[in-house]
Amino acid sequence: MNASFYNGISGIVSSQYGMDVTSNNISNISTIGFKGSSTEFSSHFSSALSDSYFDSTTNDIGYGSKASGTALDMSQGIFQDTDNVFDLALGAEGWFGIQSQNNETLYTRAGNFSLDKNGDMVDANGNYLLGTSAGNITPTTLPPATMEEFGRYYNKNTNELGQANQIASVTNITLSSVEGQTKINLPEILYYPAEATSAVSFYANLDPEIIIGGTQIDLNSIDITSTIDTINQTITINGTTLNTPELQNPKQLDVVLITITDINGKAVEARASLDVNLNWVVNNEDISSLDTTNPLVTTAKLQTTQEIPNVEHFSSTVISPEGKKDILDMTYTKRVPQSDTENIWDGVIQILSLYETYDPSKTYDPTLYKVDESAGKVYKILDQQDSVLEFAGSGAILNATMPTMSNGGTFLEINVGEPDTFTGFTSNVALDRTRSSTYNGYVEGYLKDYGMDGNGNVIAEFSNGRSTPVAKIAVYHFQNDQGLESMGSTIFKATRNSGDPIFYTNENGETIQGSKIYSNKLENSNVNLATALTELIIMQKSFDSNSKSITTSDQMIQNAINMKV
Repeated sequence: MNASFYNGISGIVSSQYGMDVTSNNISNISTIGFKGSSTEFSSHFSSALSDSYFDSTTNDIGYGSKASGTALDMSQGIFQDTDNVFDLALGAEGWFGIQSQNNETLYTRAGNFSLDKNGDMVDANGNYLLGTSAGNITPTTLPPATMEEFGRYYNKNTNELGQANQIASVTNITLSSVEGQTKINLPEILYYPAEATSAVSFYANLDPEIIIGGTQIDLNSIDITSTIDTINQTITINGTTLNTPELQNPKQLDVVLITITDINGKAVEARASLDVNLNWVVNNEDISSLDTTNPLVTTAKLQTTQEIPNVEHFSSTVISPEGKKDILDMTYTKRVPQSDTENIWDGVIQILSLYETYDPSKTYDPTLYKVDESAGKVYKILDQQDSVLEFAGSGAILNATMPTMSNGGTFLEINVGEPDTFTGFTSNVALDRTRSSTYNGYVEGYLKDYGMDGNGNVIAEFSNGRSTPVAKIAVYHFQNDQGLESMGSTIFKATRNSGDPIFYTNENGETIQGSKIYSNKLENSNVNLATALTELIIMQKSFDSNSKSITTSDQMIQNAINMKV
């Protein structure tokens, strides 16, 4: 009968242990990343009343129970959405690695991370999140003008910015070894250097429709002769159209506009008409207002009706090596007249950089500057080259003579389509295509924010629209998660029973995370409150029942004593 006392006591102790575990589960119902535990019980030992070969059933008697351990419930907790990009949740099994203040590596499922004052990713307890850095951030010295832009962007004085850092673009980060993971540092001040444009592509149709209209054609100067009467201060001018190939169909009575200019820039204008032989003459034109002590310059234009050359204009942004937005400007003029089987366009290609606001009082050298009066801007010509495009009658490009352009020292390739294709440029009146252009390169950028992608990469996002990974978060795995030792709350450490942490690899031997990392989400506790409360009732009843076995045994002993008396 004494055994029943001890059985009841062991049952009370076991039930109390079970209540402690269940109560702990309930108390952590709102703890991020918490994994509930269940209590495992076993018998102490038992003894046999007899050991007979002929007994058909066991006759063992037990001597109480004990709590043999607890088992982690590794089921997934429900995700909750947050507004913090560094709130992370693992989509499958695995652990975040964290480094404590005493450099001990620990493991957790709680992904509520943030940046500390030094830019390190830490959890709520100040432990550092572990991962692999891309190694693409380096200290740099920036020009004063760039630092001033830096300061304006971050709304800080230049002396408050501290060390400037710049970043290089990478496409992917591979996790290093398990032992090689380090804390993740994300600088607040980060610069993305500009990349000069090296290629521009155009897509458009150059309309070759024949246009007939009035125009003025400069006559060749070798066809103009003049005689000056110095006494009467008059001039007689004779001319023809023989050496002006631009004229397609000059006719009798077409008007010739003549300008006579002296060394001081003063001019006298006269008019004449073509005769039946396409010659013209101006007799005894008064030039008394001009300085005749030096040679005079005589020019003439024929005002006629013929095919007018079509003009097509194209432009695209190009990024200079300094990060400025310059302009690639192309103007193509159709040669006239054209044959029936092809058409040819002559082009002038310029790289322009904004110079200043247009000032009407200034004179701008057209070989150095391009003036856009309508926009009120003056552009400096950085490079200018000629180009020729040849198209078949179908509109397919046959040949493109494109110059070698220099974008501030960077070779600039201009793509207008492959020969005998309808890619890039075409030239046919029946074709209608939307104009477009593309270019590579980008202006300088300043760090706008950090984000996450679905592969566990920390992404730096910049004001120029560029982004690049800077670190990859490590996901650790164990042979036996149940063997991890709890360090309190949601933090665990490896033991001999859990085995050393490992990284998964794919069929190519490349390290992979083995679990997707979700951003702006946290994994809630996986404790089911209804189940936990039920277990608590069971433990309470177990406690009460074991207490009852003790009191019942006491009553039985008391009755036995009373029987003796």
